[in-house]
Amino acid sequence: MVSPRDSGQATGEGEPASNIRWLVVLAVTITSVLLYLDRICISEVLKYDAARRDLHLDADQIDWSYSAFFIAYALAQVPSGWFADRFGVRSLLTFYLLSWSLLTALCGLAASFPALFVLRLGIGLAQAGAYPTSGSLLSRWVPLSSRGVASSVVAFGGRLGAVLSPKLTTALIGSLGSWRPVMALYGGAGCLAAAAYWAIVRDRPDEHPGCNAAERALIAKGRPPSRDHETTSHVAQTAAMLAGLIKSGGMWLMCLSQFTTNVGWAFLITWLPTYLTKSLQVSDETGASMTSVVLFTGMGGMLAGGYVTDWTTRRFGLRWGRILPLVVSRFTAAAAFLLAGYFRSPWAAVTAFAVVAFSTDLGVAGTWAFMQDVGGRFVGAVLGWGNMWGNFGAAVSPFLPRWLSVGPESANWNAVFTACAAAFVISGIASLGIDATKPVVSPLPSAKR
Repeated sequence: MVSPRDSGQATGEGEPASNIRWLVVLAVTITSVLLYLDRICISEVLKYDAARRDLHLDADQIDWSYSAFFIAYALAQVPSGWFADRFGVRSLLTFYLLSWSLLTALCGLAASFPALFVLRLGIGLAQAGAYPTSGSLLSRWVPLSSRGVASSVVAFGGRLGAVLSPKLTTALIGSLGSWRPVMALYGGAGCLAAAAYWAIVRDRPDEHPGCNAAERALIAKGRPPSRDHETTSHVAQTAAMLAGLIKSGGMWLMCLSQFTTNVGWAFLITWLPTYLTKSLQVSDETGASMTSVVLFTGMGGMLAGGYVTDWTTRRFGLRWGRILPLVVSRFTAAAAFLLAGYFRSPWAAVTAFAVVAFSTDLGVAGTWAFMQDVGGRFVGAVLGWGNMWGNFGAAVSPFLPRWLSVGPESANWNAVFTACAAAFVISGIASLGIDATKPVVSPLPSAKR
């Protein structure tokens, strides 16, 4: 987990650096696991006839229950990130985690579609702040040389939660005999995690009693001076941040890259099981296992991506070090999508999709690190801005088969694969234009000197 330049040794004479930063990363990673565990469990719950009868849901209402989360999640990204930048990452992420955990538990008491819809809206709003706040926290606690690795570990936690959620939810429902206590169990686990996060994390290293001077010096090495205590008004700072987001060509290119990446990647969690069962004629059980293989492979790319972006940054500098993993991984994913349509062997196709998953996740750490590089004191809002566009891309993806006139029973999936490949190519080209050396918001002069 630790890069060669962040080994925990003191930067000079005296005591070795403490390792509180990695305890902070662990706390955020656990939060990331719960983020996806609670997000996806409802999909597994609503597969059960008993749950649908309990909630009196028809097919359209189930779709809206899913959509409620993503609509709220996407639109709340920037505001929730700004709140964290403004009021502190420790208190805000604790609040977000407590909120979505309690709302998840309350889902177990829902008895109708309106109740479930409102609760899912609330969970989307609460979870929207998790990754922007986590990115802001990492920018304060992790040395520049290790941002890629730390980002990949936290993002890996999300993927782990996504893979665990279906199997764990099914096992718990079978063990407890009902879906309702499972929601309470997940909510309780989140409340315990929130208490642990509050105990471990501080907004900045200099506020943590266990973070010694050597570790603080190591964290600060290579980064610009902190402006956390500048006296410019918050109104002026927020206006400058919004103007910077709108004017930054590099940021718009990153948003385009995230949007198109998720257009392609979301196929793996929406239509891939249908493609395997309907087109390649595998059983439901085999198709589920194959999909799990694809997602597990992506988790490997998530971890590897942190080391790759940190290595390329040391080797080629900040700008090209961030760009290269993004560009290469997106073009690789595009090629794998184009090949997938030519394979009639199910496992050959799964191999191609696994390459898509690995390549996509390989670039995630670079994306997070870029946001931390250019965000300054507004990392939460900047990461939220990019994540918002990425979620809009994920929301578009499930409609591709319908737009391209390819129904679930059709064998002409090549149109979908070509569209997904084109999305990854656009993402790779857009990534060429980003520059991690140019901050989104230029430092403002203080109101008083």
